[in-house]
Amino acid sequence: MLKKLSLILLSTTFIAAAPSVSAIKNAQIKQFIKKKDKIIIIYVENGKKKKTVMSEKELLNFTSIKKKKKEKQAGKSKKTKSYTVKAGDTLFSIAKKFKVSLSDLKKINKLKDNSLHPGDKLKIPSKGYLEEAKEGVAKNKKTVYKVKKGDTLYSIARLYNMRPETIRKMNNLKKHPKLKPGMELNVLGKPVEIEARKHVKKYAVKKGDTLWSIARKFNLTVSQLKLLNPKIRTRGLRAGLILKVSKKDAIKLEKLRKKRRKNLSGALARYRRQYESASGNKVVRYAKRWLGSRYVWGASRPGAFDCSGFTQFVMRKVKHKRIPRVSRRQAYYGMYVSRRNLRAGDLVFFDTSRRRRGYVNHVGIYIGRNLFIHASSARHRVVITSLNKPFYSRRFMWGRRIN
Repeated sequence: MLKKLSLILLSTTFIAAAPSVSAIKNAQIKQFIKKKDKIIIIYVENGKKKKTVMSEKELLNFTSIKKKKKEKQAGKSKKTKSYTVKAGDTLFSIAKKFKVSLSDLKKINKLKDNSLHPGDKLKIPSKGYLEEAKEGVAKNKKTVYKVKKGDTLYSIARLYNMRPETIRKMNNLKKHPKLKPGMELNVLGKPVEIEARKHVKKYAVKKGDTLWSIARKFNLTVSQLKLLNPKIRTRGLRAGLILKVSKKDAIKLEKLRKKRRKNLSGALARYRRQYESASGNKVVRYAKRWLGSRYVWGASRPGAFDCSGFTQFVMRKVKHKRIPRVSRRQAYYGMYVSRRNLRAGDLVFFDTSRRRRGYVNHVGIYIGRNLFIHASSARHRVVITSLNKPFYSRRFMWGRRIN
């Protein structure tokens, strides 16, 4: 028993716990001598040998107090905060709130993924990354980094295995600082070589996997996953199926698809213009065949037409389209076209009433070069007239394209 007590006392630094041991505070103990119920302790203080006497009970009490104090201090240093997860909380928001790293938070709580539920209790590390940074500065671990051209706060932080926020606060920088070449920043430690992330290209489907879970695992969208694997089925993914999951390849394919779509839309637009142009020219050629035909109100037959009867007849014969019979209804059939965008074969509409009340009562067919062909009630026949003529220029309403 005495041997154990002597070992404990020799390995500890004494404090004045009782009057009997006040004399041996911070002293070098040389020897223990047991005499009946008392223990004589011989120690050296200021180069002189001295002795003190205490009972075995006092010695035991003293060592137990010292042990408890040590345990309490150790418990305090290891102590962690606890936090109850609330609705809307994420691991990132909690880490930001307590200024701790996300990896430390996951490690201390043994979390495999980022899923949280309200009511969950999390342990929060006692030291945040800012405290660690301050300690590093206090221990003279900081070094100075000279900013180079093209550097960002993120790239420097990555180089020194730090957080951009830590560098920003260490150097009293604004939230989005503009770094200039030659500028000196305080950083911690030495540059570290960061291993390039493994570029995973393929994945074997496991039981219970879905397209969404696989896409999420490899930071892809479901459309990107389908683009990489065109023969994939949404339902019934069988275990063991090998899927391509490369993010880089998915981005390349997306760019290629956009380029192809752009080229295709351009080619389709050109083809459509050519087709419409050819179709419009056919309309013009057929309409010109009836130049000089008589104007007869309400007529729509070869040799006699009114304005809307003429347009209806031509469109039926060339485009095989049955458009409405009267001009005011034809004015709302087909695609709207402004005067500057008129093409050969388009219908042109006018308000020829004296008071110009804003409704359509005359129609013709545009033939190009600001000319249109129509059955004119004023000239009593089918004629070609210029759109620049003041009477028609002022009364022009809009055009319509019949596809």
